[in-house]
Amino acid sequence: MTLHLILADSELELVPQPIQGHPAVVRHAKERGKRPSTVLLDANYHHRAIRVKYPDEAERRGRPDIVHHFLMVAMESVLNKEGHLRVYVHTRNDQVIFLDPEVRLPRAYHRFVGLMEALFNNRVLPDKANPLLTLKEMTLAELIGQISPRETVVLAEWGERVNPREAFAYLRDCAVIIGGFPHGDFLSDVRSIADRAVSIYDGTLMAWVAAYEVIASYESTAVFG
Repeated sequence: MTLHLILADSELELVPQPIQGHPAVVRHAKERGKRPSTVLLDANYHHRAIRVKYPDEAERRGRPDIVHHFLMVAMESVLNKEGHLRVYVHTRNDQVIFLDPEVRLPRAYHRFVGLMEALFNNRVLPDKANPLLTLKEMTLAELIGQISPRETVVLAEWGERVNPREAFAYLRDCAVIIGGFPHGDFLSDVRSIADRAVSIYDGTLMAWVAAYEVIASYESTAVFG
């Protein structure tokens, strides 16, 4: 029994070229001793630049913190430790991070940011002989095609309301897609990619909370059943 957990359309990217010269970006990069083109877009520091160039996405872009929280929950789960979980991070720019189940990610946010920057610039970490983290150019649909799960489920507010314990506990070798963004809807065409869409709560859940609910449900049979 394997759960393929995908954080899709996540707001994880290097600073886009159009705003690399913005004073907020230049200042932050200089403080870190890096070039603007090599640092992650982070709304904590670059919100003014994002708001000027991308006003319609100012409340969405530059959120590597969502990815960090999500991965902490997923990679430290019992399901992963027992070998029943595979985790992927798909980005808004159609790149996918493949994580080895054995990888241990930094708990400190600033160290996680540095790790992601190194991955975006090197494509594989620590090296090709030991690829614990790998970044590939790939759409969400292409990722699903490569995984080839028995069933693909997307979590969305507009999906069918279900009890997560009933919806996920007895699935086998499925893929579950969770949005990696704070506002709005998926950029990818998840309606055509997924076999079904479900909602596990009447309100909005953060990505890592949704991940916990799905993982806990799957653990109930894959590990403790």
